[in-house]
Amino acid sequence: MKAIPNQRPAPSQRRGAIVLLVTAMLFVFVVMAALTVDVAYMQLIRTDLAIATDAAALAGAEALARTEDIATARSAAKTAARRNTVGGQIFRIRNNDVQFGRVVENGIGGYDFDPTGTPANAVRVNGRLANGARTPARPLFFAPALGHDDFETQHFATASQQDVEVCFALDRSGSMGWDMSGVAWRYPYNNPLLISFTAWGWTWRNNLSPPHPTDSRWAILVDAIGIFMDEAGQHDLKPRIGMVTWSNDYTMPIAPNTFYPTAEVDVTVPAHGVRDWPTNLAAINAALADRSAEAVMGGTNLSGGLDLAVTQLTGPTMSRLSNKIVILLTDGQWNNGRDPLLAAADAQAANITVHCVSMNGGSTTTCQQIANTTGGQFYSANTQAQLRTAFRELARTLPIVLTE
Repeated sequence: MKAIPNQRPAPSQRRGAIVLLVTAMLFVFVVMAALTVDVAYMQLIRTDLAIATDAAALAGAEALARTEDIATARSAAKTAARRNTVGGQIFRIRNNDVQFGRVVENGIGGYDFDPTGTPANAVRVNGRLANGARTPARPLFFAPALGHDDFETQHFATASQQDVEVCFALDRSGSMGWDMSGVAWRYPYNNPLLISFTAWGWTWRNNLSPPHPTDSRWAILVDAIGIFMDEAGQHDLKPRIGMVTWSNDYTMPIAPNTFYPTAEVDVTVPAHGVRDWPTNLAAINAALADRSAEAVMGGTNLSGGLDLAVTQLTGPTMSRLSNKIVILLTDGQWNNGRDPLLAAADAQAANITVHCVSMNGGSTTTCQQIANTTGGQFYSANTQAQLRTAFRELARTLPIVLTE
């Protein structure tokens, strides 16, 4: 019987195979380490680029809101870009990397940038890192040895540093003196502001007196506006706020027979460029206090109040580029003046958003249609808590934001 030959590799052959295996593994490890370094570096570049592009967009949008001049805004964006480095080099952008347009809510909790929208209220910056761009691509450490080009990337940033102008349009008709029960002609008891006139009975005495300071619809509205002002005051760029009040023409039937027109400007919206929040806040509070100290009377000329608010926001001292907002509140059914939907169409044509609040069922369908026409929000509030929530949410829609 023949012996089976030993087929195992010789020791020298085994050592050679191990060397080849180790060499291959070392090559893989080196490649992986190299790629890890380059991947980390690429991520650092992306982070640098995002920071620089965001800064450029914010600076451009701030300058646009402040000066209303596109050339100045573009220059501000380019200057802000140069203050940053990306991958160790100064970040630069070209004129055509800075776009101007309008930012609008998309209905799903975000914003869309429309480069054709006018007047412009937003700046979009295309931060590019590429050969052929103003800032060239960055060379990587090891990837070129593996046949890869320099690293190119881009980041878009849209900032809407909008100047916000708000005008309250508040119903001061007779029903604003009623309580929140929803029952007509039901006044809160124990009103400390009741006048001494009693000749015409209890209802007329209440009707001719200032509203109850805590339990009337008017007082509950004043409370909700206080919440709005508190929230609005938290924003870095605070809105400029005016106020009109309205009902319909009426004359007090007792001495001194004071005449009240349909709508009056209680606080003028501060002019573009005026940044004095404490004064604006004090003016709103003083106007509310003044109205709270006199009777609320008359019918519901809803369009009269809306028209005057629109006039306030389209006057010569207002910004062309601002976001213009009317907050319209009513507790009554439209029964006087022109069709409010015509007033809403005029507001929409002037790029004014109308948020409409129906208090205790006031003109609910009309309020919904006004909000829909102008792209605003509709709120129905039958309790003090609901009214507070509505005004709190409205105030929180005002911030100027980086939208992309």
